[in-house]
Amino acid sequence: MIHAHAREADALEHVSVHGEESGEVTVGVFSLAPGLAEAEERAADLLVRAVDLEPDLAGSAVLSVGAALVPGPWWDFD
Repeated sequence: MIHAHAREADALEHVSVHGEESGEVTVGVFSLAPGLAEAEERAADLLVRAVDLEPDLAGSAVLSVGAALVPGPWWDFD
């Protein structure tokens, strides 16, 4: 559902969703944005858009957005 509302400007690579016993979910957004702050902003925009536009998410809310850097070969560490 979230991927269906992504725009090219969101720089979305993939989404993962993890359910909690409480009924809350954690949504992981892997972004190809060039920086951390921009990745957070793009992810927040995408998630709010999906919640607003997706009928199956009616009554849901985005409670918080945070980002973590994922190390990889693109960091050019030795």
